[in-house]
Amino acid sequence: MEKNTNTQVYYHTQDIKDATRAAALACYGVVDIARREDTLRTDKRIKKGIIEDQAIYVKKFANRTFSVDVYLVLSNEVKLTEALVECQKTIMYQLNKQFNKSCTSVNVYGEQLSSH
Repeated sequence: MEKNTNTQVYYHTQDIKDATRAAALACYGVVDIARREDTLRTDKRIKKGIIEDQAIYVKKFANRTFSVDVYLVLSNEVKLTEALVECQKTIMYQLNKQFNKSCTSVNVYGEQLSSH
């Protein structure tokens, strides 16, 4: 986080991604974070433990706010829609707590692990 002479705060994209990653992985049922391309291919298995930096997309706005898109892999033991809603709430809460209510929206997309 940096401040300029007008006391406006600038948040680094990597700090936002790190906070998003930590909040998402702490959510019940989340196995991993995946790249958007991996979640769009249902036939491709996602290996546990591989975290891609392009899995979290941050869009910054001129008024010093930002929004986040995150792509998650969830356990097949949880209800997908309920887990995604809870993850969205948790991530939004943590980001607004850490970044002084600068997060305007969190979009959470997910896929469950296939049981082959």
